[in-house]
Amino acid sequence: MPVATIGKPMTYGIGNTSLVHARSLEDELGIQGIYLKLEGENPTGTHKDRLAIQHVDDAIIRGYDTITVGSCGNYGVAVSFVACKSNLDCVVFIPDSYTGSCIKQIEECGAEIHVVKGGYEEAVVASRDKAMIEGWYDANPGNKNTPTSMVAYVDISDEIQEQLDETPATISVPVGNGTTLAGIHLGYRLLWHKGRARTIPHMLGASSEGNNAVIESFSKGLQEMEDLPPEVIHETEVNEPLLNWHAYDGQEALNAIYDTDGIAIGVTDQEMLEYQRMLERDDIYALPASASAIGALKRFLEDKNIEGKHVIVLTSGVSNVRNQRKNTSTDIC
Repeated sequence: MPVATIGKPMTYGIGNTSLVHARSLEDELGIQGIYLKLEGENPTGTHKDRLAIQHVDDAIIRGYDTITVGSCGNYGVAVSFVACKSNLDCVVFIPDSYTGSCIKQIEECGAEIHVVKGGYEEAVVASRDKAMIEGWYDANPGNKNTPTSMVAYVDISDEIQEQLDETPATISVPVGNGTTLAGIHLGYRLLWHKGRARTIPHMLGASSEGNNAVIESFSKGLQEMEDLPPEVIHETEVNEPLLNWHAYDGQEALNAIYDTDGIAIGVTDQEMLEYQRMLERDDIYALPASASAIGALKRFLEDKNIEGKHVIVLTSGVSNVRNQRKNTSTDIC
């Protein structure tokens, strides 16, 4: 239930991640002007920290003492981490099909875990339903949370603009629910409106081939999102972060792609693993799902002759992996 005391929102080192010039990747792809936004530098190792702090701050301001989310891993870790730092109770609903290592991290942050029969979407529904019953803050994507969630990623646009000192021609983003891509697009729309950006970059999305509603809707030329049959989703250890038969912020992502004459493509597990290996030649470590965004840039520039600088948002990327591998499995709270 809501509490009367309102804490002071903090940043906990979230944001202001590095933008690095990927010279080896340029040579591999034959494309000049590639830059990597390393979201893995956030405290728990992914871009989800930005989303978590946005919702935790909102919960604090509105007087809640408990926050809940359904997650397959990274978002659950991020919310439990920021909630722990902010003295909020946290309840995370995890699908029973999940096999990753994030459960330990969530528990280390003191969050309560509920295992839900089914997949990611079922975990979100269970979390949302429980929030209504118990009076908890619902930090799940979609519905009334879409504006708050999109604002969480506006800062990525501001940072890119300042770090490059110009507007990139393209921005490539891995797509799950579509929130990150939609939020970055919103950020550049605001920069353009304020006169800080002369143009809005082409927004490029990549996800697991045949396993994401945003990608499949775009491939059919649909203007409105269409869900996939849940039974067609094929989960692997490589593609798990990208799977989504019902993308909660997919319509906003689809709108952003059409608005900027961008693309949304599906890539195979084999391609993701190859892109991951390419990044390691630049001393960058990222999950294969994060590296999928390379495929969107490659495909887009094969079809269109567009010059300029190209930013790939690595939702889990961290530099100098050989000597400074980021360890987020212990003591993050």
